[in-house]
Amino acid sequence: MFRYFVIPGIIALVGALVLMQLIDISTALWAWLISITIVTFFTYGYDKLIAGSARLRVPENALLALAFVGGTVGALGGMALFHHKSSKRSFQLKLVIVLLVQAALLALYIFYTNRT
Repeated sequence: MFRYFVIPGIIALVGALVLMQLIDISTALWAWLISITIVTFFTYGYDKLIAGSARLRVPENALLALAFVGGTVGALGGMALFHHKSSKRSFQLKLVIVLLVQAALLALYIFYTNRT
């Protein structure tokens, strides 16, 4: 799982730094979210492309980890466009759990940053 999560993560980090320089994104968070979304989308596409071949697949935990660290939109887009993991209920349940955790973390962040 290491190479399937860390390598895309490094690519996303470099992409975020490039985005911050090229298009003057004012916050690192937005640059990261855009970059990790793109990387996650293409990772789902790559895994679908090699499905059924003799090549090593991207582990589900790596796909879920990419979604968890900000690539949720890319994961959903990759699932929809590539029809990847779209019929695997156990994976979808895990992705829903990722979404719920992200929503809870966002709600906590909003709650605690808006307190006076």
